[in-house]
This record gives sequence, structure tokens and C-alpha cells, in this order.
Amino acid sequence: MRSRPAIDDVRTKVLLAGVKHVETAGLSLGVSQPVIDRICVDAGVSAKQFVQVWPTADAFMADLFCELANQAQIDRADTETLLTTWQYLSMRTEDLRTPSGRRSVLIDIIRTAAEYNFEVVTASSKWRTYAALSTTIMSWPDEAARARILDALQASELSFVETMENFYRNVLPTVGYRLKPMFHNDYQPFVVAAASVIEGLGIVRATVPALVEAHFSGHAAGVDDGSRESAQEETWSVSALAFMGVVDAFIEPDPDFVASEAISRLSSGVDVTPAASDAEPTY
Repeated sequence: MRSRPAIDDVRTKVLLAGVKHVETAGLSLGVSQPVIDRICVDAGVSAKQFVQVWPTADAFMADLFCELANQAQIDRADTETLLTTWQYLSMRTEDLRTPSGRRSVLIDIIRTAAEYNFEVVTASSKWRTYAALSTTIMSWPDEAARARILDALQASELSFVETMENFYRNVLPTVGYRLKPMFHNDYQPFVVAAASVIEGLGIVRATVPALVEAHFSGHAAGVDDGSRESAQEETWSVSALAFMGVVDAFIEPDPDFVASEAISRLSSGVDVTPAASDAEPTY
């Protein structure tokens, strides 16, 4: 009998090869023996070793789907966007002194982040696999395996929501905005709505790319206080416009915002996430 470490090594190698296969060939709810044989060859394991870990193809597919769900976390919560936002804010500190300046900073952050995530995240093979798995897994016949895969998808989703919640809870107050009172300081509905816009457009792009990839020129919405006439026309993508619509539905200017405190925070390079409210979320 093979030792546990040896079995774990086979499992790791085969799942890695399986993920690469799905990223290349696409996702399906079934797998043929020739495909399994090819994955084994790519992993450098024998058919006998494979069977010792997975007695059936369905058992292998269940483990593979869970692995695909876990790996999708990396692509969806794009760390490059999260990190570079703070660097960008440190260059716009003087704009935080006026309402129109704060609105301009918010719009620039949202437009840039939305367009980057739409182009990069939804174009990644990991995200495409995650989206396909999320929409097809309910057809999986084995109830126990389906429940396990759904648990993995839920864990991935909640991890993404937590990462983005911390990001928005940090950034929005820094640029003078807050969640509207009706959301009781619970950022999770906002995170889910915003992500759904970007990822939904990523799915639709496969069928109507010309519509989804359209761009429009115009002034940034909501830049008032006499600055609209001098505002430079900007190009907006559908993803950025839709994302901005969600932002405006959930947030509002913070009447208690103190610009000097936000500027000091950004200038010092200290990243301290504001504490969450103790109030229970209301949906």
C-alpha cells in the first residue's frame, strides 16, 4: 500500500495537470478515459497510481472542480489593482480638499479599476473556468459531490467578498465617501453587486462583444461646483459606466469627512482599515 505522502504527491500532480487541461480545453461535466490517460501522462503518474487515488472518473472530477474553485480566488481579487490604488491616491491628496476634487478622484479610481478588472480578470482562463463551473455545477448528478463542490465555490466567493470588503472599507472613507445608511455599514451587498456587473459583462462579451466593448465620450458624472465646464471629456467603457452606477446606488459623500486626516494617512503610508460597525447586516 502506498504511503499517504506518496498518494498526496500523486493527487497534487494530477490535479495540477487537470487544471492546465481545463484551462486549455475548457470545462465539461464529464471526462473520457483518453483524457484521463493524457492528464496522467502530463502529470508523470501511471494509470495504476491514478486509480489508487480516484477509483472513478467522477471522484476525480469532483476533486478537480473543488481545486478549480479554490484557484479562482487569486484571479478574482486582483492584488495588483488593490495595491496600486493606494499609490495612486497618494498622488491625488490635494484633490481631497474639495467635494468636486473628491468626486473626481472617486470616478478616476472606479473607472480605472473597472476597466482593468474587466479586461484582465474576466479574460483569464481561471475566471472563465470559475464562471462556467458556477453556472453548470447544479447539473452534477451526484448530490454529495455537488454539495462539496458548492461548498468550495462558496468558500471562494466569501474569500473574494472579504478581500474586496476590506478594500472598499479602506478606500471609500479615505476619499470622502461612505455607504448609504440603509446598508448599516455592511459592504458585502455592494461588493457582490459590483462584482456581478463586471463578471456578468465578462460572460455576455462572449456573445455580443461589440456591445460590451463599446466606449462613449463625455464629462465625468457628478463633477459639479462650477467645474463641469472646464472638465475634460473622458472616454468611458460600458463596464466602467455600469460599475459607476452601482457605486452611486450604494455610496454617498461623507458629511463628517476631514480632508486633513485622510491626507495625513495617505502621506504617512499607513494602511489601517476602519473598524466595521457592530450592527447586524440588513439585506
